Amino acid sequence: MGCIVNGDADAVRPLMERHRRPLAAMLQRALGSDADDVFQETWIRVVRSAHRYDPEQRFGAWLFAIAWNLVKDRWSRRVVVSVDDVDVAAMASPARTPEESAVASERAERVRDVVSRLPERLAQAILLRYFEELSEREVAERLGIPVGTVKSRIHHGLRLMRESNELQ
Repeated sequence: MGCIVNGDADAVRPLMERHRRPLAAMLQRALGSDADDVFQETWIRVVRSAHRYDPEQRFGAWLFAIAWNLVKDRWSRRVVVSVDDVDVAAMASPARTPEESAVASERAERVRDVVSRLPERLAQAILLRYFEELSEREVAERLGIPVGTVKSRIHHGLRLMRESNELQ
């Protein structure tokens, strides 16, 4: 990051390559078709904000915080749709046939809409755990919080989703 702050544009590429897959996966699961635009915007903000990066902080956590803020911005601009039959337990289940894949894609979009209406701390934990398929320990590391807090946020978020009128 010090090289980026000093104007070395070539220093961005190694960081992008190292974090491309997990960042792209998180954005794809959170945003679907908007993921590529937000991926690019995330790296633009990394370069523009490089002078604010604290070397004591893990770069990955800082990067994902930037991306998460952009996800929230996109979610807040989306038109909310009515959700009538979302199966929360199937959020991370892989589809096997083209038909199952299409149904899973539609279900994932509806679940994204419901998750986007949760409080930020709950939505973030659920997104990382079920959409990005991280373990609770990995979610805790990514967010910089204890594993017990992750478990609590996921439990509370799933309960709110089940109680939601959109899931009935």
